[in-house]
Amino acid sequence: MGEERAIVTAIPGTTRDAVDSTLTVQGQAYRLIDTAGIRRKGRTDLMAEKLSVVMARKSLERADVALLLLDAVEGATHLDATIGGYADEAGASVLVVVNKWDLVERDTFTAKRLEDEFREKMRFLEYAPMIFVSAKTGLRVPKILELVRKAHEARSIRVPTAELNEYLGTEVQANLRRGHGRQSRFPLKYAAQVSVRPPKFVVFVRGGVKLHFSTERFLVNQLRDRYGFYATPIRIVQRLRSRVKA
Repeated sequence: MGEERAIVTAIPGTTRDAVDSTLTVQGQAYRLIDTAGIRRKGRTDLMAEKLSVVMARKSLERADVALLLLDAVEGATHLDATIGGYADEAGASVLVVVNKWDLVERDTFTAKRLEDEFREKMRFLEYAPMIFVSAKTGLRVPKILELVRKAHEARSIRVPTAELNEYLGTEVQANLRRGHGRQSRFPLKYAAQVSVRPPKFVVFVRGGVKLHFSTERFLVNQLRDRYGFYATPIRIVQRLRSRVKA
């Protein structure tokens, strides 16, 4: 930013208010929101701390892309999982930024081990890419805005209804029959994307029985791979259609 904008320390939860800053890079304007610090469970007894949590969640609700900042030395914590859950619930695209990479003694497999640890604790953020940076040395910091821009563009993608139903009725059906998911046949009647940011799809299902969660997850992954919904959650709303008896 080129200027001092907030008081920071190594102690989590120092920032009490959300701080908005504007930044323009290569003609693209960004609004950065440094959320109020969220402390570990048991340290939110004071009203000010509880208010910080509320304000941080409100900030996430107005964000397009959330940067979930992890400490490379400390690793992924339950608090990180809680904050990640807030971001996912808010419908923000999520990028996992692992800071202090310069302080870690690394070998060939360090990044993979840390990412596996993160994925295990936050399986609901399997769509969130991870980048390892150092705010102190500047390592990969410029890359963050590139990924933010990519995520923002992806969450705005809208799939034409005719194309969507053609894809679901042919390729997705064929892939499902190869053994993906518990339902060997995708009981789709009709589907449509009803909103963006984040992308939301309504799926009308035959037979009066909801899709198994593994089949819904398979559908989400198929949509993400096909249409490039990078770093963004995909919402699926099921509408049941009962069989009509003659």
